[in-house]
Amino acid sequence: MLSLFSPSSSLSVSKMALLLATCSVLSACGTTTPPVIGPDGTPIKAAQTSTTDQVLYGEVHDSLSSIEGQYKSDSDDPVVAVRYAKALRESGDLKGAKSVLLPLAKNDKVGTFANMELSAVYLSEGKFDSSEDAARRAIKFDNLNYRAWRNLGNALDAQEKYKEGESAFRRSLELWGTEDKVPVMNNLALNLAAQGYTDRALTMLYDAQKIDPSRVEIERNIRIIRTLNEPIAFNGEKKPFPKTKVPD
Repeated sequence: MLSLFSPSSSLSVSKMALLLATCSVLSACGTTTPPVIGPDGTPIKAAQTSTTDQVLYGEVHDSLSSIEGQYKSDSDDPVVAVRYAKALRESGDLKGAKSVLLPLAKNDKVGTFANMELSAVYLSEGKFDSSEDAARRAIKFDNLNYRAWRNLGNALDAQEKYKEGESAFRRSLELWGTEDKVPVMNNLALNLAAQGYTDRALTMLYDAQKIDPSRVEIERNIRIIRTLNEPIAFNGEKKPFPKTKVPD
């Protein structure tokens, strides 16, 4: 294991990781979630399969104009409201999205989705502790919410809580399924790089690249981390060491 940075000296790398990871935190990928059994031997919750659940989990995107029309005609429907808030967030209207989401944060029907979206909004605003809190609330509502686990990892990374972030990313990856797990693999790799585990980070990125060679961000991150992995060139005067003395 090559450890290039100590946690205390990895600030510049962590900022790099946050910027790159945030680029993928809002991306959507088609996927399925495997059934998960809880400690008591019973299913934690059924995998999300309906079109509405797919929209709210991020696999399907509403057009802002169409969902806005539904929201205006039926604003009391919490599912429509969260779908509208998601479309607002994706359009860049963070303030509008937050105003719709906050009243729904404790709603049993959409609590996991509302809080997951709030987590993404807070992350975009740079309110990382609030993003962490919202992601944890989303997970309390549904601990199969792999995107909430991913958002939690990003929020923890942004606060330099790298080990906790790694655990969140690994949980997200465990739940993510098999169809398209490249974005969370990318985020986990950046987390490992921020901790100084550049060899593990590169291995993760190479594995992601095998799954989808077309992802330009993976190739970019490989180049960045490989550069960080290169030894610093010595530009000073090179002096020979006495044969009988080990270097200081």
